[in-house]
Amino acid sequence: MTPPPYLYHALLRPSILQILRAAGYHGARTSVLDSVTDMAARYLDALCRLTATFAAHNNEEPETGDLVPTIVDVRMALQQIGALLPEKSELEQLYNGVEDTRGVDAFVAWAAGPVNKEIKRIALDSDEATDYLNALKLKHSKNDDDSRYTGSLLGKCIEHGNIEVEGGKYHSIALWEEKMKEAARRPTSQPQLQEEDKPEGINGDREDSRPPSSGLSSIGDQSIADPMDLE
Repeated sequence: MTPPPYLYHALLRPSILQILRAAGYHGARTSVLDSVTDMAARYLDALCRLTATFAAHNNEEPETGDLVPTIVDVRMALQQIGALLPEKSELEQLYNGVEDTRGVDAFVAWAAGPVNKEIKRIALDSDEATDYLNALKLKHSKNDDDSRYTGSLLGKCIEHGNIEVEGGKYHSIALWEEKMKEAARRPTSQPQLQEEDKPEGINGDREDSRPPSSGLSSIGDQSIADPMDLE
């Protein structure tokens, strides 16, 4: 079951609150907070889609067909979305023969600078957690056991294992699914019925595979608008 969109909005909302708090804001209206959260979600969605697009063009595994994004794909997506600014045009960089890395340098400086450290300090509030969600779970857990979240969106998935089917030809759903796929790929040929194998009609005659013709099919080349002799 796919979680509803408002669940993702609720999970992203604390991160926006922590970023605003690190920037010096200590209060905001609910409508303003929801708007900023929605803009951040759209920004991250566009960034992920662009990264997947570049990964599909550059780094698709030929054997498995899986997308394997690299740091180059992420950088290209950041450039496309306008996160690595200022930056000269590509034509100007080629003309000068020097790559403009001011946008990348500014992004690295922000990620390793005091602003991001303040966001991390407010979000984690713990040396053991790696993100705010783990920090929140550690804060509300009496021990390190997170079994209470198992099977939910915040915890690990439940491994059900193989489901055995009793009283059938196939002992598992996986085996049945594999056999069904093989049957779908196998070409099927309908055997020709012999004359004695054809089903009998109402009067005891052998039915032909062709349905009985109607009155309209026997008029030949005659137009249906011409008067017909009904006598």
